[in-house]
This record gives sequence, C-alpha cells and structure tokens, in this order.
Amino acid sequence: MVEQVGVEQVGAEQADADLLALIAAGDHGALAAALDGGAAPDVSDRWGVSALCHAAARGDLQAVRLLLDRGAQVDRPSDVGNSALMAAAAAGHVEVLRLLLDRGADPARVNKWGFGAQDWGSWPANAAEVLALLRSR
Repeated sequence: MVEQVGVEQVGAEQADADLLALIAAGDHGALAAALDGGAAPDVSDRWGVSALCHAAARGDLQAVRLLLDRGAQVDRPSDVGNSALMAAAAAGHVEVLRLLLDRGADPARVNKWGFGAQDWGSWPANAAEVLALLRSR
C-alpha cells in the first residue's frame, strides 16, 4: 500500500527545512519574517533537534531570542533528550546560556544517558564560567 502525502504536508516539511536553513545561515531578517509569517518556532530536524537547539549550539543569541519570543519551547528535548541549554553549555556560549536560563530552561534536565548541561558544560575552554553560571541557577 502506497502512502499518500498531501500538498500541505510537503509544504510544511519545506517550510521546516527552510527555517533550519535560515538559522544555519544566520539570516535573522528572513528568520523573523518566516516566524512572523507562520513558520513553527518548534520545528526540528530528523533527529528531533529543535531550531532553538540549533541556534543555541551556534551561539546565535539573536536567533535564540527570536525563536523564544515567537513561542519556541525553551526545554524541548531532541529524540535523545538533549536541550538547547545543553547545546549552549557544550559550546561555551555564555550569553545564550543566560538567556535560556532567564527564560526558564531547566539546568537539572538530563538526556537519555543521564548527562545534563553541567556535564556538557565541562567541555569548552571557558568551562569554569559555564559551570558557575549553571550552578548559580
């Protein structure tokens, strides 16, 4: 039996891919326009990694703010339980960490292997600063 894919589903999948591409390109103007035009802020890739997580991993403070302001869930986990806070911690993006924490990200959340933001935060060169920030919340 062949599954039928509707035009609406194909259009939604393309819009999702476009939103992730805008984040990868760092095109904040187009990202804001897409979100204002109805693109879902909680879109994710095929592994369940959210747009917010992609922006946080890049250290893109403006994209993170745009996504959160347009309704992205701050603690939305990937398929394996990783969050935007974990991605920002792993890369040492302190300003992104501050914003996520200010918006309610849970520093105690762990992934399916039991690793949380503090575990990820021990990796970057600025680990002491990352860990101090995470422990302060």
